[in-house]
Amino acid sequence: MAEAIDREETGGAPPLKLSRILRARRETVFRAWSSAEHVKRWFAPEGCTVEEAAVEMRVGGRFELSMRGPGMVHLLRGTFVEIVPNTRLVLDMRVDDGDGTPLFRAYTELGFADAPGGTRLDVTQTYTLIDLSKAWMLAGAPQGWNSTLDNLEREAAGMEGA
Repeated sequence: MAEAIDREETGGAPPLKLSRILRARRETVFRAWSSAEHVKRWFAPEGCTVEEAAVEMRVGGRFELSMRGPGMVHLLRGTFVEIVPNTRLVLDMRVDDGDGTPLFRAYTELGFADAPGGTRLDVTQTYTLIDLSKAWMLAGAPQGWNSTLDNLEREAAGMEGA
Protein backbone atom coordinates (compact mmCIF):
# COMPACT_ATOMS: atom_id res chain seq x y z
CA MET A 1 0.00 0.00 0.00
CA ALA A 2 2.83 2.44 0.76
CA GLU A 3 4.14 1.99 -2.79
CA ALA A 4 0.76 3.10 -4.22
CA ILE A 5 0.81 6.18 -2.02
CA ASP A 6 4.39 6.98 -3.04
CA ARG A 7 3.57 6.54 -6.74
CA GLU A 8 0.58 8.86 -6.37
CA GLU A 9 2.65 11.52 -4.59
CA THR A 10 5.24 11.43 -7.36
CA GLY A 11 2.73 11.52 -10.20
CA GLY A 12 3.76 7.96 -11.03
CA ALA A 13 7.47 8.75 -11.30
CA PRO A 14 9.78 6.11 -9.81
CA PRO A 15 12.87 7.31 -7.97
CA LEU A 16 15.67 8.43 -10.27
CA LYS A 17 18.74 6.22 -9.97
CA LEU A 18 21.93 6.79 -11.89
CA SER A 19 25.64 6.14 -11.55
CA ARG A 20 28.52 7.92 -13.19
CA ILE A 21 32.30 7.54 -13.14
CA LEU A 22 33.85 11.00 -12.79
CA ARG A 23 37.52 11.48 -13.68
CA ALA A 24 38.53 13.03 -10.36
CA ARG A 25 39.44 11.86 -6.88
CA ARG A 26 36.59 11.04 -4.53
CA GLU A 27 37.67 13.73 -2.06
CA THR A 28 37.55 16.35 -4.81
CA VAL A 29 34.12 15.32 -6.09
CA PHE A 30 32.80 15.39 -2.51
CA ARG A 31 34.40 18.81 -1.89
CA ALA A 32 32.66 20.23 -4.98
CA TRP A 33 29.39 19.92 -3.01
CA SER A 34 30.80 21.78 0.01
CA SER A 35 30.83 25.45 -0.98
CA ALA A 36 28.62 27.95 -2.77
CA GLU A 37 31.50 28.97 -5.04
CA HIS A 38 31.86 25.44 -6.39
CA VAL A 39 28.12 24.72 -6.56
CA LYS A 40 27.48 27.94 -8.51
CA ARG A 41 29.82 26.71 -11.25
CA TRP A 42 28.31 23.27 -11.78
CA PHE A 43 24.89 22.58 -10.18
CA ALA A 44 22.71 23.28 -13.25
CA PRO A 45 22.02 21.49 -16.52
CA GLU A 46 23.18 22.82 -19.86
CA GLY A 47 21.49 26.10 -20.74
CA CYS A 48 20.94 27.06 -17.08
CA THR A 49 23.03 29.02 -14.62
CA VAL A 50 23.13 29.25 -10.84
CA GLU A 51 22.77 32.91 -9.93
CA GLU A 52 22.98 32.59 -6.16
CA ALA A 53 23.89 29.76 -3.81
CA ALA A 54 24.26 29.13 -0.09
CA VAL A 55 25.94 25.97 1.16
CA GLU A 56 26.53 25.07 4.82
CA MET A 57 27.86 21.53 4.76
CA ARG A 58 26.77 20.28 8.17
CA VAL A 59 23.76 18.22 9.21
CA GLY A 60 20.86 20.66 9.20
CA GLY A 61 22.88 23.17 7.14
CA ARG A 62 21.48 24.93 4.09
CA PHE A 63 21.83 23.86 0.47
CA GLU A 64 20.04 26.58 -1.48
CA LEU A 65 20.31 28.06 -4.93
CA SER A 66 18.56 30.07 -7.59
CA MET A 67 18.75 28.53 -11.07
CA ARG A 68 17.86 30.44 -14.23
CA GLY A 69 17.26 28.94 -17.65
CA PRO A 70 15.39 29.91 -20.79
CA GLY A 71 12.03 31.24 -19.64
CA MET A 72 12.27 29.87 -16.10
CA VAL A 73 13.65 30.40 -12.64
CA HIS A 74 13.75 27.63 -10.03
CA LEU A 75 14.55 28.12 -6.38
CA LEU A 76 15.99 25.11 -4.61
CA ARG A 77 15.83 25.16 -0.82
CA GLY A 78 17.18 22.27 1.13
CA THR A 79 19.17 20.97 4.05
CA PHE A 80 21.87 18.39 4.56
CA VAL A 81 20.34 15.35 6.29
CA GLU A 82 23.39 13.10 6.41
CA ILE A 83 27.10 13.68 5.79
CA VAL A 84 29.72 10.95 5.77
CA PRO A 85 32.88 12.66 4.49
CA ASN A 86 33.95 11.49 1.03
CA THR A 87 31.39 8.66 1.15
CA ARG A 88 27.77 9.83 1.39
CA LEU A 89 25.55 12.91 1.30
CA VAL A 90 21.80 13.10 1.78
CA LEU A 91 19.88 16.27 1.04
CA ASP A 92 16.19 17.04 1.49
CA MET A 93 15.28 19.72 -1.04
CA ARG A 94 12.20 21.58 -2.22
CA VAL A 95 12.00 23.12 -5.68
CA ASP A 96 9.90 26.26 -6.11
CA ASP A 97 9.17 28.32 -9.20
CA GLY A 98 10.50 31.86 -9.55
CA ASP A 99 7.52 33.24 -7.62
CA GLY A 100 8.21 30.94 -4.67
CA THR A 101 5.34 28.53 -5.44
CA PRO A 102 6.35 25.02 -4.27
CA LEU A 103 6.57 22.47 -7.12
CA PHE A 104 8.08 19.29 -5.69
CA ARG A 105 10.40 17.84 -3.06
CA ALA A 106 13.52 15.91 -4.01
CA TYR A 107 15.09 13.64 -1.40
CA THR A 108 18.59 13.10 -2.79
CA GLU A 109 21.04 10.40 -1.73
CA LEU A 110 24.59 10.51 -3.08
CA GLY A 111 27.19 7.78 -2.72
CA PHE A 112 30.88 8.40 -3.48
CA ALA A 113 33.23 5.46 -4.10
CA ASP A 114 36.68 4.95 -5.58
CA ALA A 115 36.55 3.52 -9.09
CA PRO A 116 39.10 2.80 -11.81
CA GLY A 117 39.89 6.17 -13.34
CA GLY A 118 38.19 8.26 -10.66
CA THR A 119 35.06 8.29 -8.54
CA ARG A 120 31.77 6.45 -8.93
CA LEU A 121 28.93 8.76 -7.95
CA ASP A 122 25.61 7.03 -7.30
CA VAL A 123 22.54 9.29 -7.25
CA THR A 124 19.10 8.31 -6.00
CA GLN A 125 16.46 11.01 -6.02
CA THR A 126 12.94 10.39 -4.71
CA TYR A 127 10.24 12.89 -5.58
CA THR A 128 7.12 14.12 -3.88
CA LEU A 129 4.96 16.36 -6.03
CA ILE A 130 3.49 19.39 -4.31
CA ASP A 131 1.82 20.72 -7.47
CA LEU A 132 0.47 17.67 -9.33
CA SER A 133 0.17 19.69 -12.54
CA LYS A 134 3.99 19.82 -12.63
CA ALA A 135 4.50 16.04 -12.85
CA TRP A 136 5.87 16.52 -16.37
CA MET A 137 8.93 18.23 -14.89
CA LEU A 138 10.15 14.95 -13.42
CA ALA A 139 10.43 13.38 -16.88
CA GLY A 140 13.41 15.63 -17.62
CA ALA A 141 15.29 14.73 -14.44
CA PRO A 142 17.57 12.07 -15.98
CA GLN A 143 18.74 14.39 -18.76
CA GLY A 144 19.10 17.28 -16.31
CA TRP A 145 21.18 15.20 -13.91
CA ASN A 146 23.41 13.83 -16.69
CA SER A 147 24.12 17.35 -17.95
CA THR A 148 24.71 18.58 -14.39
CA LEU A 149 27.12 15.72 -13.71
CA ASP A 150 29.06 16.68 -16.86
CA ASN A 151 29.48 20.11 -15.23
CA LEU A 152 30.47 18.52 -11.91
CA GLU A 153 33.17 16.49 -13.64
CA ARG A 154 34.58 19.64 -15.28
CA GLU A 155 34.51 21.49 -11.95
CA ALA A 156 36.28 18.64 -10.13
CA ALA A 157 38.93 18.45 -12.87
CA GLY A 158 39.52 22.18 -12.50
CA MET A 159 39.78 21.84 -8.74
CA GLU A 160 42.51 19.23 -9.27
CA GLY A 161 44.31 21.49 -11.72
CA ALA A 162 43.69 19.28 -14.77
